[in-house]
Amino acid sequence: MTDPKHYRKHIVSVLVENHQGVLAKIASLIAAKGYNIDSLSVAETLDPSVSRRTLSLHGAEGATERGVKQLHRWGAVT
Repeated sequence: MTDPKHYRKHIVSVLVENHQGVLAKIASLIAAKGYNIDSLSVAETLDPSVSRRTLSLHGAEGATERGVKQLHRWGAVT
């Protein structure tokens, strides 16, 4: 459903490896699922090779699970 009244707000938090291009890849995967990123926060963790990305999204219901699964398949998400 692409009707905006069926859109929901979602908060997604993922731990990702610190590599160049990770943020761009996450943004492109999210956009491909039809979501708009409302806000994005990046924070360091105790492990310097990993950071936490928290996204606030608006998009069609049901796509969140598919988007998160696709991020996990990508491999940079821990």
